[in-house]
Amino acid sequence: MIALGRALWVAVVVAAASAGAAGAQDAVDVAKAKAEGKVVWYTSTPIEQGQKIADAFQKETGIKVEMFRSGGSSILRRFQQEMDAGRVAVDVLTHSEPAAANALGKKGFFVAFKPVNFDKVPEAAKDPNGLFVGQRLNMMTHYLRSDKVAAADEPKTWDDLLDPKWKGKVSIPDPKIGGGHYYFVYTIYKLFGKEWFEKARANDVLLTQSHGVTENQVMSGERLFGVSISVLTRNDGPFPGGKNAPINEALPKEGGALLAGGLGITKGGPNPAGAKVFVDWASSLEGQKVINHNGLFSLRKDFTSRENDDLSKMHYLWFDPNEMDVKREQYTREAEKILTAN
Repeated sequence: MIALGRALWVAVVVAAASAGAAGAQDAVDVAKAKAEGKVVWYTSTPIEQGQKIADAFQKETGIKVEMFRSGGSSILRRFQQEMDAGRVAVDVLTHSEPAAANALGKKGFFVAFKPVNFDKVPEAAKDPNGLFVGQRLNMMTHYLRSDKVAAADEPKTWDDLLDPKWKGKVSIPDPKIGGGHYYFVYTIYKLFGKEWFEKARANDVLLTQSHGVTENQVMSGERLFGVSISVLTRNDGPFPGGKNAPINEALPKEGGALLAGGLGITKGGPNPAGAKVFVDWASSLEGQKVINHNGLFSLRKDFTSRENDDLSKMHYLWFDPNEMDVKREQYTREAEKILTAN
């Protein structure tokens, strides 16, 4: 349930607008946003949760959201095609990870905007000039069939996926796909180096095109283990609000990477005023209470998730998006070559 009523939220926005010139925040104009019409949002958020976010935003602001949902890489390709054609149809783009958003920001594809709660977003999950701002956090974890894997055999480290007894039973993200897959590649390089991928190939791992494919393979029993993200494992598994499928997540002791999915306001979009209202609402406490659910953790210090997860008690890895961007081509190309022997 949203904490602030609509009238009070608008009052907060107006107050922030008047203070924007003096502080770090930029102003939003709800009336102008309504006049410009709907907000078009491209997102990799699971469809059911994405629709709840869109509906809550419309209820709170009176502004309709038209959502296009696909994988992170597909969204970036669609946006690139629109940019190339000079006909941008999207107002707000949810990117899969800050490194990708950092690259788009450098190319001038995003409009700088700092919402009211900009200072509550961790530094690694936002551009210092506001070219992108974090929306939610996803944890990269091990994903397994809990009815086919004994508790004693659950992977406790990243190396456990390389145990010969699991040969041909593990799925990992295909490095060439990008987006959240690159977080996996970068995690392995930082922890173990390219040798890990050489061992993975010898253990007959399967490269998947998306985290959703991994989920389906494990759910069907085709594979016993996979590398996936918390929002999918928790939506499917025995978590609050989940579907109670016989699957579970197992966070490796070295830590799982936090993927800071964020929002960028596109340059040339049809409703720039509405885009600012959407980003501003998404980073607010009431917006985060809608967004963060079933493995989508909050970026705010004063709220983590509706499931009461405490990130301070979880071992996770947090990476610098600028460094990730620099290493992307080298790590991706090298990992793909090792895993495919091409």
